[in-house]
Amino acid sequence: MLAILDAHTAKVLHLIPSGHGVLIANYFWFNDNRLIAALAIKNGGLDTPTLTGELFAINPDGTHQVDLFGFRSSNSTGTLIATTERRYAAATPIGEQPISDNQILIAVSDFTRSRSGSLTEIEKLDVQNGRTKSVGTAPANNSGLVSDHAGQVRAAYADNKFTGIKLWLRQTNDAPWNLVNDAAKSGVEISPIGFNRDNSKLYVRVSQGDKPDAIELLDMASQQRTKVFQGVFADPGELLPTADQQDYYAIISRDGKPTLHYLDEDSREALLSKGLAVNFPDQLAYFSSFTRDGKRAIVHVASDRNPGDFYLFAIDTHNAQYVVGAEHWINPQQMQPMQPITLAARDGLALHGFLTIPTGSKPYPLVVLPHGGPHGIADEWGYNAEVQMFASHGYAVLQLNYRGSGGYGQKFQQRGYQQWGLSMQDDLTDATQWAIQQGYTRPGRICIYGGSYGGYAAMEGAVREPGLYTCAIGYAGVYDLRVQMDKSDTQETDMGDAYLHRVLGDDRDDLLRRSPLGGVDRIKANILLVHGEADPRVPFKNFREFTKALDDRHKPYESLTKPMEGHGFFLEAHRQEAYEKMLDFLDRNIGDRSVTSGKETGAADRQGP
Repeated sequence: MLAILDAHTAKVLHLIPSGHGVLIANYFWFNDNRLIAALAIKNGGLDTPTLTGELFAINPDGTHQVDLFGFRSSNSTGTLIATTERRYAAATPIGEQPISDNQILIAVSDFTRSRSGSLTEIEKLDVQNGRTKSVGTAPANNSGLVSDHAGQVRAAYADNKFTGIKLWLRQTNDAPWNLVNDAAKSGVEISPIGFNRDNSKLYVRVSQGDKPDAIELLDMASQQRTKVFQGVFADPGELLPTADQQDYYAIISRDGKPTLHYLDEDSREALLSKGLAVNFPDQLAYFSSFTRDGKRAIVHVASDRNPGDFYLFAIDTHNAQYVVGAEHWINPQQMQPMQPITLAARDGLALHGFLTIPTGSKPYPLVVLPHGGPHGIADEWGYNAEVQMFASHGYAVLQLNYRGSGGYGQKFQQRGYQQWGLSMQDDLTDATQWAIQQGYTRPGRICIYGGSYGGYAAMEGAVREPGLYTCAIGYAGVYDLRVQMDKSDTQETDMGDAYLHRVLGDDRDDLLRRSPLGGVDRIKANILLVHGEADPRVPFKNFREFTKALDDRHKPYESLTKPMEGHGFFLEAHRQEAYEKMLDFLDRNIGDRSVTSGKETGAADRQGP
């Protein structure tokens, strides 16, 4: 549900519930008296609700609910007023700024069975009655769009073949689109973010090869670019809007612990932000939004131990008033710090990640936690409930952004292409050995666990390093790369199919060799597998094939499956059951119970061929 709070008292003024079968997803204030929200559904195959492309508007007191855009009538939810036109299409707001008293810009994509998607349309949407008016079209299917402060859609970008982003620009809604960069030809990725104050320049994210991405300003007239910010080793994070929403005042740096890089050190927002920061040591504090008159702001404060607090800040008086906590039941003092780490892979490549250690003295039992994705995704410094759960039960947690991860530049990600089970896996092995050498853990007390690609890496770790990991846990993991090529929902679109062929390769014999299924004979670690039977992203066939191979070789394993769950468990009770099973498994294999029961084994006992 969407809760409307009194900003001064934090009391709930009104609750706007989700409808039957639909959930409220993204939302924003259109004006002081109107909210716009997007709807999502619980897709049986995914743990995260899926956007439906429907939009609705509502007043903050719960009145005048209008179904603005979508394929369902009021009969679907029982609460929304139907529009005059049912649209079998998905709508996404182009920015959050109104272009008139009652209108916003939306990008519209017709529903289609075509693998190539559909051409993106640009329309004006009336937030009072749901009527739309065409403004034009994007230059390509499945385009992202950026408008300037005058309501002119002037930037479009798309990557429909996983060859790199194409960027188009134009001066007005009536002007033709001009292709200004094709990453497949230039080798440089340029993606638009937003316009500067006078709409003459566009903030863009630009790849820098072996170096981290940079934020640059692109002159709309000359196409010349000027560098604004580049991190030391990590790509820049979010750009933070100024109080009047006409520009940006800071960029979040992601070099280890995040910090703020101010675009103008002497701006009002920068000076106020610096003053705030001293009140929240070891945390990231920033203005996440402002009132339209610029007199008040929401301050977001978060850290590796704090899920997030929100304060109402008066610009003139500098008074900050606590409003609400993201997870108020969490006591940051009981959480463990996440330490940024740097190490060298066996080929000399610099790798970055994070180590969270429990209370007590080292060595600790260690959980190696590779992230999913894998490409374009990265672990970042901040509160992670899963990590804190393990730490609170006495386990150190190692998170490594292995090659192929996002966040460290274009080339770093590309180094992971067709390296599943090869150098990507070596990076995790090297990080585990680093933790042993640093004294954080010792052989016989190490387990590797992950979800999706992380589940693949966990089982592949057990295959490639049978003497290193005492146990391995796969959650919705990939165990046969050929299944991903043939059966996953990723391969159902041209873009997804191109992605799979580029990052995995085409040699099916090699795909089997680099799959956990192809190396079952080498596994010595104790195994736990968790999977949803309705998983479209990593089909359940992965689980069936892998467990059959284990059964055929009389190798024991433990498992937990749910028939109606998909790519990760959605229902809270199922998630709790899964984590309780994981903790019990860890306790018996590398935790205190493994020591007291005499089951702990040393490196010599677990060495494989």
